[in-house]
Amino acid sequence: MSNAYKKAGLVGRITLDAKWYMGNELVAYGRKPADYDPAAFRGIHARYVLVIIDEAGGVPKAIFDAVDALATNIDARVVAVGNPDDPASHFATICKPGSGWHVETISAFDTPAYTGEKVPEDLLPLLVSPEWVEERKIRWGVTSPVYQSKVLGEFPDVSDDTLIQPTWIEAAQKRSPDPPTTHRSRHCPFR
Repeated sequence: MSNAYKKAGLVGRITLDAKWYMGNELVAYGRKPADYDPAAFRGIHARYVLVIIDEAGGVPKAIFDAVDALATNIDARVVAVGNPDDPASHFATICKPGSGWHVETISAFDTPAYTGEKVPEDLLPLLVSPEWVEERKIRWGVTSPVYQSKVLGEFPDVSDDTLIQPTWIEAAQKRSPDPPTTHRSRHCPFR
């Protein structure tokens, strides 16, 4: 954190325990609570609260709920940033339409290597390259879950432990059951 702080030329000071002070006022701090310790986010009361959840795909719902309990006033915000790897994660749930979250999807094709956006010369080699995208297209295939996640920036329909695709379940739930038009025969070989 201190390297980024120095590079950005921010004012104030950052302590070894990841607290940022401007004068004597604590203005920000980094915290990584235990995965199932929502109590770690209690006791923060300020008008302007900004909570940034990094690697949000690995953050359990209990922590998201605790964060929501911090951002209770009109000026508070929560930003969750992550890779769309696991369609069964809470992060995937909040990225779905109707979740109440504003979602921005960024694919490899939205990055400076494809858009031509000007970035500092020393930053460009750190970003995704067209060569990498083309290699992954050949290696993974454009329909693979890994390509969907890592290149297109979209949650795949399946994860490593998926038996039934969530899109199939959603489609079945949306269909209205029609009354049966035929009856099974007693001699039907399938029971």
